[in-house]
Amino acid sequence: MDFVHGPFQGEIDYGQPEPEDAYHETNVALKDKIGIQDDGSDFGIELLDEIPATYTPTVKLGSPYYPWPSKAHFLTSLLFSSARLPFSDTQKKAALSWAKELGACDVPSLWSVKQSNNRISELVRNPMRKVTSASSNIFYINDIGHAIAKDYANPLTRFSMLDYPEDGGAGMSQVCNGQKMLLEMPSPPAARVGEKELYAMGRAVQYTDAGFIASDEQEVVPVSIFRRSFEDITDELACGVTPSSEKYLKLIPHPLREKAKGRMVYSVPLIIFMDDVSGNISKQWNKHHAIYMSNANLPREMLEKEFCVQFVTSSPHAAPMELMHSMQESISKAADSGIIAWDCKFDEEVMLVPQGLFLAGDNPMQAEECSHAGLNCNYFCRTCHVGGMKEYKESEAGYNSIFMEGNPRTPEDTMAQVCQQFDTALCSGAAGKIAAATTSTGIRDSASSSLINALVELGKKLRKREAGQLASAESEVHAALEKQLEDMLQGRTLQDAINPLLGMDYCIPYIGLNIHMDTPTEILHTVLLGIVKYFWGQTVFLLEKAKLLNLFQTRLDSLEQDGLNAPSLNAEYICHYKGGLIGKHFKSLAQIMPFVIYDLVPKSVLDGWTTIGELVVLIWHTKINDTESYLVSLTRTINDFLNVTAQCAPSILISKPKFHFLVHLPAYIHHFGPTIVFSTERYESFNHVFRLTCIYSNQRAPSRDTCATFTHNDTVKHIATGGYWYDTNVGGWVQGGTLVVAYLDDHPEQGRLLGIPRESLADPGAGKILAPKTSGHEFSPWEDTRCVEIFKRDSLQRPSHSHYYQGGSVVTSEHENVQLGRHIIFQDTVENKTRVGRIHEILISTATQHSVTFVALQIFSFMPARHHLLHLLCLCLENEERVVMGTVTLPFLVFILHELNTLQDIICAVNLQHNCLNTKCTHLSMKHLWQECIQTDRTTSIVEHQPSPEYLLNTFSIHNYQHIHSVLPEFLHETPLRVADPSTIRKTAVQQMQGKRLAKKSGGEVVNLPHDEDHSARPAFNHAKKQPKAKATSKKRRKSTSAEKQQQPVQAATWNGRAETTVPQPAVQSMLSTENNLQHHLPHPHYHPRMFAPPPIFASPPQMPPWMSQVPTFATSSSHGHYTSIIRSAPSIQVPTCDSLYHPAPETDSRQSGSRYHPYYHPP
Repeated sequence: MDFVHGPFQGEIDYGQPEPEDAYHETNVALKDKIGIQDDGSDFGIELLDEIPATYTPTVKLGSPYYPWPSKAHFLTSLLFSSARLPFSDTQKKAALSWAKELGACDVPSLWSVKQSNNRISELVRNPMRKVTSASSNIFYINDIGHAIAKDYANPLTRFSMLDYPEDGGAGMSQVCNGQKMLLEMPSPPAARVGEKELYAMGRAVQYTDAGFIASDEQEVVPVSIFRRSFEDITDELACGVTPSSEKYLKLIPHPLREKAKGRMVYSVPLIIFMDDVSGNISKQWNKHHAIYMSNANLPREMLEKEFCVQFVTSSPHAAPMELMHSMQESISKAADSGIIAWDCKFDEEVMLVPQGLFLAGDNPMQAEECSHAGLNCNYFCRTCHVGGMKEYKESEAGYNSIFMEGNPRTPEDTMAQVCQQFDTALCSGAAGKIAAATTSTGIRDSASSSLINALVELGKKLRKREAGQLASAESEVHAALEKQLEDMLQGRTLQDAINPLLGMDYCIPYIGLNIHMDTPTEILHTVLLGIVKYFWGQTVFLLEKAKLLNLFQTRLDSLEQDGLNAPSLNAEYICHYKGGLIGKHFKSLAQIMPFVIYDLVPKSVLDGWTTIGELVVLIWHTKINDTESYLVSLTRTINDFLNVTAQCAPSILISKPKFHFLVHLPAYIHHFGPTIVFSTERYESFNHVFRLTCIYSNQRAPSRDTCATFTHNDTVKHIATGGYWYDTNVGGWVQGGTLVVAYLDDHPEQGRLLGIPRESLADPGAGKILAPKTSGHEFSPWEDTRCVEIFKRDSLQRPSHSHYYQGGSVVTSEHENVQLGRHIIFQDTVENKTRVGRIHEILISTATQHSVTFVALQIFSFMPARHHLLHLLCLCLENEERVVMGTVTLPFLVFILHELNTLQDIICAVNLQHNCLNTKCTHLSMKHLWQECIQTDRTTSIVEHQPSPEYLLNTFSIHNYQHIHSVLPEFLHETPLRVADPSTIRKTAVQQMQGKRLAKKSGGEVVNLPHDEDHSARPAFNHAKKQPKAKATSKKRRKSTSAEKQQQPVQAATWNGRAETTVPQPAVQSMLSTENNLQHHLPHPHYHPRMFAPPPIFASPPQMPPWMSQVPTFATSSSHGHYTSIIRSAPSIQVPTCDSLYHPAPETDSRQSGSRYHPYYHPP
């Protein structure tokens, strides 16, 4: 009884190098990289490799540290097997020498440790094998069957698995709740009766004299009613079935029954990820392609852990589809033969059948996996046939098609198109025809493109007519090309040379992968690094043009961040490196932008950000309570956002495909579950682990070394966490020694090094006492507390304790630490509903000193309508107060239990923002900056909030979104649409794009079509008229004009004791009419629309509110919190003429910054 994938170890001859050779070979690349001369001195440290140690080649099964020969070998191997803390051989020798010098006993030598590791690798079976691709590239792959078997043989993963698809009822939270696993994938081959409540779907069969008749209708029945298996009824099936039922069933056993030989059979869906990643720690790009995978039977919470991400293969040489071809072959082989593994949950052997569920990755990689030409082609969507030539996309029909799903692509059609390109390559004029076919279909297969290009070039050469010779006959050329194609295929079929993923849906049983439908839209690159990044770039451009970026930074620094769980809101960093932000920054900005820019940008841009806030919250749902209503809400929000985008920048919808990819999100969620399931953030994080394995390698055989490193690390993790493996010496499945299995329980720090974090959650109701300096004294008498007044008002009995500590924080039911004065959501048992409150006082009994006894809350009430501009819920801080009670330990509390809330009713923290729009918070105050955890004398400006009970509930917050939704009143659940008439907006957008196209052809100003006279509909990101080039004038004249413009006066006045900048009205009358239309949307009395719409010529500075003269002018540097000046009067502002304000943001992050250059704006 051998492990099914054991023989792979024999395909590689590793050999055992001498210790000196091993040391030199492993460290030569590292020495070259850091510039150290190899003088044999080992950095001046005496590193003895032959440290005396006892090494036993074989270890008995009953040993407490089995399969390691000793505790020293086990601990040393465990320390040196950390994925995120790797050791070079030099570091390993130095660590062992250090331990020996300190007098540690039985310290093994490095050679001894390597011998032990090699023996264990052979014992557990090495999954690594060599692969030679069709293009003669050599790389290595870790067989997927070995990794899947470890998941079932390891208690850490097996006991959390979901073996069967589950109907989540109205909602969904796991990938097994999606429609693909429920209805589309092949049914699980077997079920265990009595294990849990399982159901089977099939057709009822009735016996007749003519044979068995199957019902035309399918039924769902519980598995518990099954009484006999196929073997039990074999004799009764001799009569066969009627002709009408032959289409439904065949009276034959399942194909896997014979292979399983009585074992339980489980289906194992796989999530496959492929990406390109650099193998260097420096900025020098060293491109590798890597494939990881995850077992989709694991719950979402386990999928997010690094421990559950499995490395498969990588190579700096092989093409991505060559790696994927090897991956596909590994899955097919395992699915065909089955994987024999040990099920540690039921203590029995089982057979596993892997299946492809979906392929995760960024958009360019997913396009390549679909044999698609990419995001820049005319038909830019890999999922459907939307798109066309630019003229068509700018027409009304073509533009409207972007807002909806097109006809779906199918693997069969894509395969046929690629085969047609091969036929075209044999014909005359193949290069142009193939280019035209790619343009008209969007199909380009990277796996076979080298063959097609070779045929095209050979055809050109054969058809070329030499001087004095006749041209070759077309039939001869065609025959020669066919012969060349046959030679290049090397005995393979044409389908074998094409993308292997195209055939996984119908050619390979048990896999069921439709590559066009199973590459779901990835939210990190599509949403955060896509649409949010585009809007951020254009918004920053508008702020810089209006000289409002400093004010933006001040407001951003003044926001309330409690309850957001967004640690990436460093205002100075975000504004200084505005062109180099990454996903975590955009995720934080999407939740707070409307609170900062409410009167700094046009209303259409503000609407875009409020819609982004709603969209991001919906997309980052981890649990969906009602799938149908959620998908309706998501579709409605996506459509509204696309309509707002059409207002801001019509052409971005046809130039940036990621906007269209949003349309497919509801279908993918229905297919696979919440978007967090097919997010790639966990794999992007795992890239760091892969990069470390590349760095700690001699880089002579990067693919082999990486596979070997991951194999060793996975083996150590598997054994140390109690996993089983088949021991050929014993003839059965075995586990590590008792002390090996128990070690991580007593040493959690070692578990963290292996990627197994232990979450330590604070107990709800726990609290911290304020320091005496903060509270003024160590404890307070009961009569001096706020709670005593509430007790008297509500006629509650006085507690027996007379003194209490003043608390500074309390832990909620969601294990969050909430500070005094912050806001929470709690369950009001008096009115039986969830409410929002502010923590007014925390009392901790002098008897406990750790558990909170009482919490005084001030209650918020909801306003009757949403905010007219931000569409958020408005709250008012009432005079009503409640007391929340701690643990029931005192006798008197038994009598008042029904009148008080308990600390279990404090659910979570919530983010509220001060309603600065209505209260007009325009004054600025100063705060000290902190550097090196020390308060400095440097100060910066923040907004000074006016005393007001009005607040806004931040429903854009991702953190605790479910509790936030539960607190909303029923009549305020639905957000109004930003665009009430989408058809008009889209029609206007088409007219504007057509006008720009005509202007480009004519070389003059934008042409207003007869039905495009409404200038108020100008795009917010594209509202400056393009000026015709001025005739050449002398440099002297241009200098004079420029100097005159710079000398326009700016008058200063005073307002409430502060400087106010007033600007005389300019004489220019050619401003766009959008200014007047925007004015009623922006409530600030000093707002003037000219700071958003630059005039077509140089003009006086825009009129600005008085508080803008107090905005500090920052001279930022690379050090955080460093300013050269604190307060300075607002200088004279010149608004230059420029081309269209909207220029598409580049896909790559720019590291440029500064006021003179902006990465999102490129002058014509």
